Order: sequence, then C-alpha cells, then structure tokens
Amino acid sequence: MCTALSFDLYCTNFKCPHNLFWEELNLDRDKIQMTDRALEIRNCCRLIMTPWTSEEISDAWGLTKETIRRSEEKVFRKLQRKVTKFCNSIHYIRGVHDF
Repeated sequence: MCTALSFDLYCTNFKCPHNLFWEELNLDRDKIQMTDRALEIRNCCRLIMTPWTSEEISDAWGLTKETIRRSEEKVFRKLQRKVTKFCNSIHYIRGVHDF
C-alpha cells in the first residue's frame, strides 16, 4: 500500500495503477474533479471493497453517467473480441491436433 495512505491522506502517486486517476487511463483530465467519493477511498482502488455501480463511478470521477455507460460498452466490446479470438484459436488448435 502507498505510504501516503498510511497517513490518512489521499494518494497523489498517479504512476500507481491502483490510483483512481492513474496517468495511463484514457481520461480527460480537464473534466475530472476530486469528489467526495474519490476521497472516501483516498484515490486508491485497492480500498474499494465492493464493485461500484456506474453512478458511483461517475460520482467519483465527476463524469456524466452517459460517459461511463459509453466507456463500459467500449470495454465490453473489446473484451468480447478478445474472448472470441481466444475461442477461435482454441478451436483451431483442437482441429489441428485431431488429425
């Protein structure tokens, strides 16, 4: 866990992948605000004990629910493509070894 968290401060290490505002996330930094929800977990995703709803995510990042919904759809499509590609490769490997 970050040293900042041991002092009950919010995490400002944006290079940490557990940070809610991790620098490698594709976020529009101009639209993001520090919200009470983000401060509740001190910006550390490791402190989230239960999955957040779209509303909680939008509250934490200060984004609209529509933006979060579109983002979720985009991630789901990417995941579907990867699963389909994986399944196709498994079927191909099984087909090759059936000879």
